[in-house]
Amino acid sequence: MTKRNEDLEARLLEKAQLAIREMLDQKGNRHNLTMSEMEKMVGEFETHLCEIVMQELAEDSEPTSQLCPDCGGKLRSKGKRKRKVVTVRGEIEVERDYTICTICGGGYFPPR
Repeated sequence: MTKRNEDLEARLLEKAQLAIREMLDQKGNRHNLTMSEMEKMVGEFETHLCEIVMQELAEDSEPTSQLCPDCGGKLRSKGKRKRKVVTVRGEIEVERDYTICTICGGGYFPPR
């Protein structure tokens, strides 16, 4: 495993442990949860965990090209920007490099 993936794994494990603690705090000392209550709690945990993994993967990815996907012009970095992204698994906020094409002026927040 690469150092980068080891770092990603460590971040994911840390955030997963925190999500588990939050779920257990929500459960409290109750040992008589109904199946419906368990299902709701596990469903919320699943959604939260999916959002965590999606966010970490999105922030870990890099643009595949330094060329504009529309016209082939060179992309110039405009610095980091935050953006909310709605995925099938939920809404996440990622901070990525924002680039602008030097030819057509198109702006890109990878992954596209």
